[in-house]
Amino acid sequence: FGTLAWVMASTAVAIAGDELPRQWQGALDLRKAVRIKSEHVAVDQRELEAAGVEPGAFTPPKRVKGSPAIYPESAARAGAQGLVRLECLIKHSGKVEACRITQKVRPAIDQAAEEAIRHWKYEPARVKEEPASIVAEFVMVFALR
Repeated sequence: FGTLAWVMASTAVAIAGDELPRQWQGALDLRKAVRIKSEHVAVDQRELEAAGVEPGAFTPPKRVKGSPAIYPESAARAGAQGLVRLECLIKHSGKVEACRITQKVRPAIDQAAEEAIRHWKYEPARVKEEPASIVAEFVMVFALR
């Protein structure tokens, strides 16, 4: 991922269609452009532009509340570790909802990742200073130390 750059053009793609979670409809589809890992937000500028977003008009979401996931004891005992990828809606209110897991590790770990992310709260993304709902990719790493 390149530098953090956020922008939005009037031609940006909003999500529509029955194959995706209903709650995503009308949100900006930035799943390929925006990756969130803990408090770090990374943006792929080329993917952002491909989604119809131009530099200068977009402000990234910023996490203001939330704790890391709790490593499930059963998964830790089994030595399970890995990376969970989710696609989630960050609403214009800053609430996270309508997640779907796109890369799984183990059911208990996947559930822990989703549970943690759903409790996070954001200052929402903004387009031309107005709060905007976006769908972004979340990445959570579970590693035994």
